[in-house]
Amino acid sequence: MALALRCLRQLPPLTHNSLSGLIRPPLQVPLRCTTLILNGCRQCVAHQTMLTRHLATKKAKVKGKGQAQARVNINAALVEDIINLREVNDELQSVMEVLKEDFSKNLNIRTSQGALDHLTVTTKDGKFPLNQLGQISQQSPQLIIVNMASFPESTAAAIKAIRESGMNLNPEVDGIIIRVPVPKVTREHRESLAKLAKQLTNKAKDSLRKVRSNAVNRVKKVKSTVSEDTIKLIEKQIQQMADDTAAEMDKLLAGKTKELLS
Repeated sequence: MALALRCLRQLPPLTHNSLSGLIRPPLQVPLRCTTLILNGCRQCVAHQTMLTRHLATKKAKVKGKGQAQARVNINAALVEDIINLREVNDELQSVMEVLKEDFSKNLNIRTSQGALDHLTVTTKDGKFPLNQLGQISQQSPQLIIVNMASFPESTAAAIKAIRESGMNLNPEVDGIIIRVPVPKVTREHRESLAKLAKQLTNKAKDSLRKVRSNAVNRVKKVKSTVSEDTIKLIEKQIQQMADDTAAEMDKLLAGKTKELLS
């Protein structure tokens, strides 16, 4: 009996020893080897992400209705072999400057001789500013004179241009002399100028869209050699530049409308 008990006491150690031979510890990979493996994976994809990582810095995306979207700020030097963003910006600003000039020429509450200087006259020989065809002078605050002695054959065309200028002018002709009575400043006249300001702004925005579209098309031409993420990022930058310029136009229009109607 005692011998049997001693044999039973030996069973757990024996079982433990036999099982321990079957159970192996998990494979331990040295830290240095793990680092090499990870670095190798990184190198495989580095060339695909390097340009996109360095093109822009984005603010954290803002989620929520009515809040501003994340903005892009691309380093123009990194994409100059794809598109010259400085030239695109210059084209957008040129459209803005043309709008400012149009406002200055066409939206004066009180018509002056300067408002007629660059009025475009269409003749059989082409289009010319009125001040190149006739001598313009302000005879009085209520009357502007245009002397067409140098190009009398263009008198009819000049009258047509003045009438269609959008400045509420009704010229009168006496031979080669065009008399332009300056209209009184009425509420109707102010509202007409405000409407013209809106039309000029919409025309300028059309030009903005053409600049943006042309720039995006130039970017898409190299899509076979540049990653899709890079293309999208550049397109977003171009759209952002156009939107910023359009916002400047809206601000200019709001100020001019307030000036005209107040």
